[in-house]
Amino acid sequence: MKPLQGKIAVVTGASRGAGRGIAYQLGSAGATVYVTGRSVKGSTTDNRPETIEETADGVTLRGGKGIAIQCDHTRSSDVRKLFERIGREQGRIDILVNSVFGGSERSLPSGDGRHFWERPLEHWEAMMVAGPQAYLLTTRYAVPLMTKHQKGLIVNLTFFIKDQISSNLYYDLAMNAINRMTRGMAKELQEYNVSAIAVCPGWMRTERVIDSGFGPKDGAKETTAYVGRAVLALATDTTVSKFSGETLMVAELAKKYGFTDVDGTQPLPFEG
Repeated sequence: MKPLQGKIAVVTGASRGAGRGIAYQLGSAGATVYVTGRSVKGSTTDNRPETIEETADGVTLRGGKGIAIQCDHTRSSDVRKLFERIGREQGRIDILVNSVFGGSERSLPSGDGRHFWERPLEHWEAMMVAGPQAYLLTTRYAVPLMTKHQKGLIVNLTFFIKDQISSNLYYDLAMNAINRMTRGMAKELQEYNVSAIAVCPGWMRTERVIDSGFGPKDGAKETTAYVGRAVLALATDTTVSKFSGETLMVAELAKKYGFTDVDGTQPLPFEG
């Protein structure tokens, strides 16, 4: 029997990138995975080809059950309807992975410079609304499906470089908001036996990164399967509550649990 057989997972932002990689790994362990996002057949973001239907099919092909539901996680009505449906169909959630992010979309205006005062406010809104605010909104509706069963795991995808500002001020604030939010969630959820952990991958070779021409020589050493294996390791650890509230590097988790990336290596954390 697969380790996550019978478990119900939700992976947001799963049309591509880290979300897709995580959904595939949970599916390979036998989970039923609700994959959500805005990109569906005939209507995708940034004119990208990837869709949540493709991700759901990939989950099923790997031995799980993939269910695609279109959802804009910045819209309360969309998120509420998503979890109402899951509540009707499953009655609970075992694993929630927040991995939506709007700050990298090419539709954003470029601005007149790299300083924070030169960046259009749309950058702030994209990173904070389609980032920590979407995480909080999604978790708010998901938690009742965990607390009533006194069990659950929430994973918040994040990014940081120790003792450095990551990328730019807006991005750095968004990621550290997620890290701090995870700690607060963990504290309030402790009495319900629900854990919240922030997981930080390195520079991943996502579809967007590959299409932009970046690869291992540039520092993009990790595949999305690496972060997927990190989440899978946490989801199958019966003592995962010991990490609740922490922000953990994928490379750190690889050492703790002994997994590797698809090429058998254990890439080190991205250092900028």
